[in-house]
Amino acid sequence: MKIVSFTMVNNESEIIESFIRYNYNFVDEMVIVDNGCTDSTIRLVRNLIKEGYKITVFDESLEAYNQFRLDNKYLTKIIGEMSPDIIVPLDADEFLAGDSNPRILMEELDLNKIYYVNWQWYVMSKEDNSKEPFIPSRMKYCLNKPAWNYADKSPVTKAIIPAKYYKEMKLTLSMGHHTVFGNNKAEVINLKSLRLAHYRVISEQQLVYKTSCYTMRDIATMENNFETAQRTNQMAAIERRTNMWETAVEASFGGYDKIIEFRPLDLTYCKKSPLIMRYTNLSGESLAQRVMCTGREMAVRAYNSERIKKEKPFLQPIVLYLDGVRGKECIFPDPSNHLTVLTEMYNVRGLITTVEEIKFLKANYRLIVTPDFVKFLPHKYIVVPNTVDYLKVKAELVDAGVDERQVVSLREYKKYLGVLGNIYCYIFLIPSMIMRVNYYINRNGLVNAIKKIQFRLKK
Repeated sequence: MKIVSFTMVNNESEIIESFIRYNYNFVDEMVIVDNGCTDSTIRLVRNLIKEGYKITVFDESLEAYNQFRLDNKYLTKIIGEMSPDIIVPLDADEFLAGDSNPRILMEELDLNKIYYVNWQWYVMSKEDNSKEPFIPSRMKYCLNKPAWNYADKSPVTKAIIPAKYYKEMKLTLSMGHHTVFGNNKAEVINLKSLRLAHYRVISEQQLVYKTSCYTMRDIATMENNFETAQRTNQMAAIERRTNMWETAVEASFGGYDKIIEFRPLDLTYCKKSPLIMRYTNLSGESLAQRVMCTGREMAVRAYNSERIKKEKPFLQPIVLYLDGVRGKECIFPDPSNHLTVLTEMYNVRGLITTVEEIKFLKANYRLIVTPDFVKFLPHKYIVVPNTVDYLKVKAELVDAGVDERQVVSLREYKKYLGVLGNIYCYIFLIPSMIMRVNYYINRNGLVNAIKKIQFRLKK
C-alpha cells in the first residue's frame, strides 16, 4: 500500500523537522507546498531530502493564502501523478496518532470509504520541557476529549482519503481538510482508532512571530475568517504587553475548556525515521529576523505591483543573472553593457545574485534578489547571460536552492521565444533604449548624460 501525505506550509521552521521525522514513519512519500516561506522551513525540508526522505516540494509563493484552492489543486495532482492508495492531508502542526501503530491502522482500512478522524489537541503547560526540540517530547498534555465545533459541540473531524474512491465519487476536500463534499452517496466512516495530534501553539516565541507575520499577510489579502480574527485578537494581547507565557498558554487552548490530561504520544512506532533533531540551529530565528523577512516579502510584492505596469505586453517575465559587482569598501552592482541591453530587450522582472551584500538593491531599475527570495518575483526562467560561465552559474544557483529546470542559458531562452518572439523583442529594444537615454538626460542633464553613456560604452 502506498500512503502519501501533503502539507501546505508558511514559516514553520520551529516544528517542521519534528513534523517530518515523526510522520514519515507512517507514510511512503510527503508533498510539501511552499506558500511563501521566508524563514528556514524550506531549507530544513531540503536538508531532510538530502538525508534520503522522499519529499516533493512545490512552490506556490506567489499565491495568496487560499488553502481550499491549493489543497484541491494538489490533491488532484497527487492522485493523477503519484498513484497513491491513501492520501493524508496534514497541517504542519498535526502528527498521526492512534490506539496502535498508525501505519498498520491505515493499511487495514477499506479503500472504498472516506474516513474522518478527530483532533487530539495538545496544549502548553508548565510541565513542558521548553529546551526539548522534538515537539511531541516537549508537550505531553492534551484536552481530555477531542476538539469540538463551537456551534454544535460536535467533534472536529479531519479527512483521510482513499485516492481511487475519492476520484470515482468526484469529491472535493473542504477548507482545512475537515470534510469532503460533492456526492451524498459517498460512504464516510468516523474512525476512532486513529487521531491527529494537534499542536496549535508550541512556545511563546512561536506565538509572537507567527501572529506578527501572519497579521501582516492578512492585511494584504481580500478575505477574513475565524483564524484571521483569532490572530488579530492575539496581536492585540501582544501589543498590550500582557504576560507572554499566559497569552501563549491561552492561545494553545484555542478557547476550549481547560480540562487536560497527561497523554504523551507513543513513540515506539517510530522505527523507520529516527527522531533525532539535527537542524535546531536553523529553527531558532529571532523575532526580528522573522519580521524583517516578512516585511521584505511584502516589499517585494509591492515592487511587483509597480514593475508590472512598465513591462512589455505578451511576454512572460524572466529574471536575469547579475553578471558583475564592483567595489571593496562598498560593494555595488555593476551589470555589463550586454546585460543592460538584455534588460531593455526582454521582459525582465528582476535580477538574481548570490552576493548577499547587494540583495534588494537595484540595477537597470530592476530589483536584485538572492535565491531565497527569487520565488517572490514572477518569472518563467532565470536566464544566464553570455558574459558568465553558464554551467558554473547554474550549479551555483541550484546549490542555493533554485530549481534547475528554471535556469537556462541565453541561447536556450532565445530558442524558447522562437523567431516571432525574438523579432518582437528586437522591435521593442529601440524605443526602450530611447526612453532610457531620455531618462538619463532628464535626471542628469544632457552633458552629464552623454558622459555617463560614454563611460558605460568604454566598459
